[in-house]
This record gives sequence, structure tokens and C-alpha cells, in this order.
Amino acid sequence: MVEITPNWQQVLIPIGAVLIAWIVHIIVFLTGKWVARQTPWPFDDDLVNYSKWPLFTLFPVIAILITISRINISPDTYVDLHRAFMVMLILSLAFYACNMVRLAATTLQRAQNVEAENNLHARVVHTQIQVFKRLCYGFILIIALACCVFTFPTAWQIGASLLASAGVMGIVLGIAAKPILENTLASFIIAITQPILLDDEVVIDGEYGRIEGVHSMYIVVRTWDARRLIIPLARVFQSSFENWSRRSPWKIGTAYVYFDPSVPMADIRTIFTQHVLPTSGGLWDGKVANCAVTDVTTDGWLQIRFLASARDPSKAFDLRCHIREKIIEEVGRRYPWALVRRRVEVVNDPFAALEKLKRQDSGLDDVCRAGREPLRNLPISAARPLRDETTMTDIHNVVSDSPTPMYEKDYFDGLARGDDGGGHHGS
Repeated sequence: MVEITPNWQQVLIPIGAVLIAWIVHIIVFLTGKWVARQTPWPFDDDLVNYSKWPLFTLFPVIAILITISRINISPDTYVDLHRAFMVMLILSLAFYACNMVRLAATTLQRAQNVEAENNLHARVVHTQIQVFKRLCYGFILIIALACCVFTFPTAWQIGASLLASAGVMGIVLGIAAKPILENTLASFIIAITQPILLDDEVVIDGEYGRIEGVHSMYIVVRTWDARRLIIPLARVFQSSFENWSRRSPWKIGTAYVYFDPSVPMADIRTIFTQHVLPTSGGLWDGKVANCAVTDVTTDGWLQIRFLASARDPSKAFDLRCHIREKIIEEVGRRYPWALVRRRVEVVNDPFAALEKLKRQDSGLDDVCRAGREPLRNLPISAARPLRDETTMTDIHNVVSDSPTPMYEKDYFDGLARGDDGGGHHGS
């Protein structure tokens, strides 16, 4: 028979205790899972799943704490091991407590369906549960760390000295942790006063989106283009924002369209109520529909406002787009002259128009395209400086007698450049 020495006992006994603890854990887990499958309720399935890993660490720690008192070790070693595994026990219990908080939150949230059409109460409950769950996580963590620290004797001495200077330390910590304290307090206030809820549709700093998460320090807003805005909770109380689904998601959509003043408003209302709204594909809920001239612009156009209600802000936005598209389409088909158009009349230089016409008649366009210089750069041989007694008839005769095609404008341009085309200056 093999005799186990005391040194080996100090190693093998704790290892055996850990293995036995894991075997017990596996048996308990498999038994609990089998029992949970026999019931129709999801609570026991969640209980087994949330307990799996905390118990996986908790059972071996308890087994070692039991066995180290049975083995022959020195008192100093025993104290150090006992203190180390007590810390591990505290952390394992904190882990298990956090998972039980998750289990309670999951069970309560499951009873409230946020996918329902009228989900205001469900969103209130989900928001409160999410905030309080994170606050509980924080309290459990603080208590666990405090218990771990005070397992060491020197921590009690440090704690006594801290209590003696609690006033000064409180001021220092308050200044240093002001943002954290503000956001933590804000999360608690949000859970109570509920200015925002999960899945609320809000406009913050001009950005439209939905509240995707309410955390202990910040909120997450999912914008319409799938971006995420991280906003500190303290900012929610320091600045204003729009909440489009505060008490009810029902919303009235507004669309403005501009038409000519002579457009028949009776026909516009008929188009709106009989052709536009019925073809919205269920976006319009049938409660509110209105069409009115709300203003006349400085350009003389009518500003026509179309109102239509929808079940939620998202459908209201799509309905507004539908109204604009269909109204402009129907009015453009029936009254095309009523659509807003910006007309710009461009008046060409008469000399340029005359020059272009004569160039086309004389074939100079082909000459210029063949690689010669532009027409304005062609030498004007018939150009002469004007005498005081020169008349327009004289200028016309000079232009007509020119050996190369030339117009009155070219004559004046040549004089302005000082190009007489081989002529003589003087009177």
C-alpha cells in the first residue's frame, strides 16, 4: 500500500475537493436542466442557465475553504490561503448575485411586450428595469469590493483614518467624481420621472433617432441612418430635446407644397382626400386630414399645408413623403401650369448674334475650325482711323470695299487695338 506523505496530502486533498465540487456541479446542473424541461415556464430554464457559471466557480471555492482546515499546514500559510479564497468566495457570490438580478430583469421584461402597437406601459417598465438593473450591478460591485478590502487587517486601520478625515476626503472625492455622480443620479431620476423611455423617438441636437438603451451613465440613440449617438445622462436635464412619443406614438405629419395662385383649391382638396391618402398603403390612420392655404410667398406662390395623421412618427414621415410625391404628380398631370417654375430670360449680345449669323452665311466657321485663328484675331486690312467728318455711311463703304469679310464691329475693334490693317494714320 502506497503511503501519502503530508506534503502530498497538502496538494492532493484540495485538488480532489475541486474535482468533487465540479462533479457535484455537473450533476446539479444536468438535473436542474432536466427538471426545467418538464415545465412549460421559461423561468426555471433561465434560473438554470444564469446559475451555471457562478456555481461553477462557487462550489470549488467552498470545497477548498472546507479542506484547508483539515490539512496540516502552518498557521501563516493557512491565514494567507483562507484570506485569498475568502476574496474569491466574495467575488463568486457577487457574480451569482448579478446573475440573479439579470434573471429578475429578464423575467419582468418578458411579461411586457414592447412590440405591441400600444406599448407605452411596456416601454415604461423596460426603462425602469434597465436603469435599476445597472444600479444594482453598481451596488453589488461596491459592496463586494468593500468586503474584499476589509478581509485584510490593515484595511481596518486605513478605514479608521479615513473616517477621521471624512470631511476633507468627501469634498475631494465629490469634486473628482462630479460627472460620475451627476450621471448616476440622472439615471435614477430618469427611472422615476421617465422623461425618456426605451424606443422613444426623439430629436436631440437636430438629430432624429430612437432611444436604444438607457445606461447608468449615458443613453444610446439610434439615428435613422443607423448611427449611434452616445449622450451623457446629465445632458438630458441640462438641455431641451423633442420627444415625439412621450405619451403616445400617434403623430400628425405636415407637408408644404407651393403652387400658382390660380390653381383651383377645391380640386386640390379632392386630389388630396380621394387620390393621395387612399393610396398611402396604410400609412394614414384615417383620423386627421386637412388642406389649407397658410401663406403667400414674396414671389406670389401659394403655400399649401397638408395635414395627415399616422400611428407613429416613422409612418408620419413616410406619409409626408408620399403626400408630396403624389400631390405634385397629380397637379402636374392635371394643371401643369400651376407648378412652381423659375424662368430666366437670357438676352444675348446683338453684335454677337449678328456676327454668328454672318459667319455662318460666309463660311468663316469652317475656316476657324480648320485651324486658323479666331475671327477676332484676324487682321483687318481695311481698318482706317476716323476723321472728324467721318459718318456711318463712310464706315459702311469701307467695310463693303474690304478684300476680306469684315463687319462694322470688327472695324471698331481694329481701331481700338490700333490695327489699321496696312492703312495709314492721319486725316
